[in-house]
Amino acid sequence: MLTLMAASSSSSAPLLIAIGVAILVIIWLFIKTGIALLHHPIIGIILILLGVLGLWNYLIIGIGVIVGGIVFLVISQFFNN
Repeated sequence: MLTLMAASSSSSAPLLIAIGVAILVIIWLFIKTGIALLHHPIIGIILILLGVLGLWNYLIIGIGVIVGGIVFLVISQFFNN
């Protein structure tokens, strides 16, 4: 029973770490985007009016998911060996 619990908790650790990394990357990119829009408010207003900012947010989430997936693969290889 204890080995089963240890095996199941160790297999979820890489996934939790990858999700954490993806969330941190997304937050960091949102902060960088906010800083860029504060430095260039006219560009920010144009992006909001044209609706491109919504697509940029999807791009940020996609980058976070890709980074999280890479971290998941690396850490799961580490735990498997």
